[in-house]
Amino acid sequence: MSRQRRIKAILIKCLIAYGIFTFLLGIAFVSAGGMQLFSSSITPPVPESPTLASDLEYLRDVVLLNEKDITPEQRGAFNEVLDNAPEPESVTDVTLTAMRALAVFDNAHTTVLETWMHHLPVRFHWTSNGLIIVKARSAYADLLGQKVILMGGKPPNTLLNAMTEFVGGGTDSWRRYRSESLFSVPAALAQMGAMVNNASVELALESPDGQRSTATLQADEDPMPGDPFWDFRHAFPGNDSFGTAGWETLLSDDQPLPLYLQQSDRLHVVGSLPDFNAVYLRMNASFADSDETLDQLEQRVLNLIDDSAADNIIVDFRFNRGGDYTQVLPIVRATAEAVPEQGELYLLVGANTFSAGIIAASQYQRYLPDNLTIVGSEIGDQLRFRAEGFYPTLPASGIQLYLTKAWTDLANGCGWFDDCWPVNKLLLRQVDSLTPDIYVENTWASYRAAHDRVLEMVLQHQHMMTDRPVTADLPD
Repeated sequence: MSRQRRIKAILIKCLIAYGIFTFLLGIAFVSAGGMQLFSSSITPPVPESPTLASDLEYLRDVVLLNEKDITPEQRGAFNEVLDNAPEPESVTDVTLTAMRALAVFDNAHTTVLETWMHHLPVRFHWTSNGLIIVKARSAYADLLGQKVILMGGKPPNTLLNAMTEFVGGGTDSWRRYRSESLFSVPAALAQMGAMVNNASVELALESPDGQRSTATLQADEDPMPGDPFWDFRHAFPGNDSFGTAGWETLLSDDQPLPLYLQQSDRLHVVGSLPDFNAVYLRMNASFADSDETLDQLEQRVLNLIDDSAADNIIVDFRFNRGGDYTQVLPIVRATAEAVPEQGELYLLVGANTFSAGIIAASQYQRYLPDNLTIVGSEIGDQLRFRAEGFYPTLPASGIQLYLTKAWTDLANGCGWFDDCWPVNKLLLRQVDSLTPDIYVENTWASYRAAHDRVLEMVLQHQHMMTDRPVTADLPD
């Protein structure tokens, strides 16, 4: 055989081998769920003249076409909610019906993403020992800081039992958090069993000095927006989100504040606690601030750790509502690796540790199994959940939904051939749990006094605590 023929034969064999390899790789990619990366959403036709009633039919179509892994029982329950819903008279009715319908899928991400409802002129926040008023229109500023004893004749803890009608999936702490918004909506309170009269609700209140009083509040005439992944900002000092500009807040930026509430308009803050041999990192989302990349944030944190020679790192994920965990995994790994043998990383978690925030937090157990202490309260979701959302909008009301198409499984891990989002199979490892080693929440009194019992518990645990609260200023 001539030399040219031998070369040709070798090239043909190489091409055949390459073709077989590519074919097998493609089979493996599809078997591992790779096609999920390229699956597109299906948008049903929009009615020529959409109405609030047609929004519910559009909701039915877009959900059944796109929501992943609906069981026959869930499909039946979903249709039953919509079939039995009264014809909506307001955007509030559409929002609440949509929430009830989506709750049957038992997945916390599957929800109404942009709510529009008629709210009372106050906003609430749960502490460990009660529901308190943290924001109000100026005319109701005298209610700030008071604890709610009854809402429409019902204790808030009793009303919590009805939250599963509106919020499916998640944990008890997530449903309690979601109630903060719904408790300010008279139409929702009525469906939970509270007494509501023409969109007004009577609140029985207790002041910090133990005085009891009542206040009857009327819902605003105009619907106001909300977002389940951001509503927690109502509890931040001076906050004016979701149409509340000009409202008053219980806490103010003018007073000394705990670290988790300082610079609350920023997603990420970094500071040194030299008196306590620690560096503090707060991440309120798993994506970058507008004026700093995540690479820059990582370098800033590592520089501070080096400069301070701190043994301990405190990572505050209590309000890490999610985003893209792949972007923050380098920070997780870098901060874990920066902890010296004699040091400890304290991971602060709570009800608003959610979605990509849960994923990123979980990987600290992977990178730092022996020098990690989890502090705080129950996180917002289970370790197995669906996400990777699709965001359809109902045509008449403008309400936006969050529908999901892929699983994350931190409890069992993502095997090669299971139904996880393919990227998760490469980047994540399973964890035992994210249950706090030290369980602590802020109380009515500590929130009102702008103290942070969670961080103070960390410092006590390290035998670094003095008798003063930790309200040290972070750098601008």
